[in-house]
Amino acid sequence: MGKLPVRFGYVLEGDLGKLFYCWIRESLASGRERFKSDDPRKYWRASWEEKTYTEFEEASLVRPPGLTTLSLRSRSVFKYGVFQLAARLPPWGDDSPMIWFGFEAEDLFGGGVVHFLYHRGKLKAFAGAWPAPLSFELPGLPGDYHSRRHIYTVKVHSALALWFIDDKLRGVSALMDSGDGALVHEGPPYSCGVTPMRPAQSMGVLLDIDGGSVDREWSWNDLHPWQVRVLEGDPRPSVAMRLYRYGSEKTLEGGIEGSAVSHPIPCAGSRVTLAFKADVGGRLCAEAYTLKGDWDEVDSLEVQAGRTLYWTLEVGPPFLRLHFEPKSYGSITLAEAFIT
Repeated sequence: MGKLPVRFGYVLEGDLGKLFYCWIRESLASGRERFKSDDPRKYWRASWEEKTYTEFEEASLVRPPGLTTLSLRSRSVFKYGVFQLAARLPPWGDDSPMIWFGFEAEDLFGGGVVHFLYHRGKLKAFAGAWPAPLSFELPGLPGDYHSRRHIYTVKVHSALALWFIDDKLRGVSALMDSGDGALVHEGPPYSCGVTPMRPAQSMGVLLDIDGGSVDREWSWNDLHPWQVRVLEGDPRPSVAMRLYRYGSEKTLEGGIEGSAVSHPIPCAGSRVTLAFKADVGGRLCAEAYTLKGDWDEVDSLEVQAGRTLYWTLEVGPPFLRLHFEPKSYGSITLAEAFIT
């Protein structure tokens, strides 16, 4: 069988077993556990009858009592993939299992992961490989995540992974073999860091309910194959972004007193073109992130009031940031980055 993208059409024509294999981890009377292969259709229950448009009469991923783990894995693997899920995340309590979704080479981070973790009302990103991948909480999880569908996307490129919530960038990881890894920032406008070990480039798709109480059934409702799509991606990113002030949802554009510093700009293995304009002259510096946690100046330009700069940098660090020191009070009128 050739590689099949994970999307609704293949499920409609065939069955889940053609796209996914399934394994469970079940509790035994001896107190031990065992892994067992199973049929994914027993647990992902889906019908074709709609209640309303694209909301189906039956659509749920169910982990029965007695199981520690229910895991669906795509039979195809993806290089530079795009995973997208439109779903409600369940409002489970403190004894709830974890939900993992995205890309994973194998279980327990072996080979590499780039995926989401949802647990107890928080959404995290994981990237890297065994034994300790980079992880950080993603800001911006909507308050109505359990009552309305939202779109969760992760894009894996050659040296960058990007996490989106409703098309807004909320997480960035530089995919590098760095040894110890680094959490550069956690929180608004997006969390970012560097993996200790770069994940494999070919990974399968993961939908997983794991841990928590094994004495009851756990059902992830309103989850239908129509809502999951996974396709091949591109080795190089193509991102156009407005720049934010460091650790803020406020853009770099606007009035400034004193210096202004941008939020980290992802650039691992990519070319970054910066667009900048201010109504006051000053000095614009590009600073690179080091694994010591410092920001070192790599280049600088003089800014003339009212003149637009387009500045291309190919210096290779995981992240850059802009540091503008104006000659007097004024405003930044343009601050954007194009990552290719």
